[in-house]
Amino acid sequence: MCASQALRGSVGLSHQPGDMIREIPMPNQDPNETARAAGSAADRTADAARAVTDAGAKAAQQGAEKLQSQMNTVLDTTRRASQEAAQRTSENLELMKRLAETMAAGAREASSEVVEWTRQATERQTEAVHQITQARSMDEALDIQSRNVRENLQALLDLSAKVSRLSADKASEASGHLDQGPG
Repeated sequence: MCASQALRGSVGLSHQPGDMIREIPMPNQDPNETARAAGSAADRTADAARAVTDAGAKAAQQGAEKLQSQMNTVLDTTRRASQEAAQRTSENLELMKRLAETMAAGAREASSEVVEWTRQATERQTEAVHQITQARSMDEALDIQSRNVRENLQALLDLSAKVSRLSADKASEASGHLDQGPG
């Protein structure tokens, strides 16, 4: 059997009558030399496969490192933004607390003023009733009552002015807290 027939048989070629296959004469080669050439080709193929695999692994590693770096950057940015948001929220809550304390103090002071006005108005009313019961004439009783109404109205106007000043003072104090800002 010639080399071309062996080759055709090993690669699945068959030669049937009428086929147009030309045989190419193969030079006589030493089987050891053929084995060495095949081994050398296999080594080169294995080396190439190793080089491609190494290059792929290196590229994958570099891609993973780049992705890790990008993720670290995103996480660091997110962490800093979260910390800043928490800090601002804390500062805003502290500011709201100071404003609420200021307004509550103003409400307590205004309430104290109203309670004091009510106490004084009750005393004035009690005194007016006492004076009216001792009046000698209807005109005198009407004069006492008119004077009592005028005094109560004046006291109410004074209270209103005092509460307005107190409210303005507390509003100014609260505005100072806002101007100072959080912290």
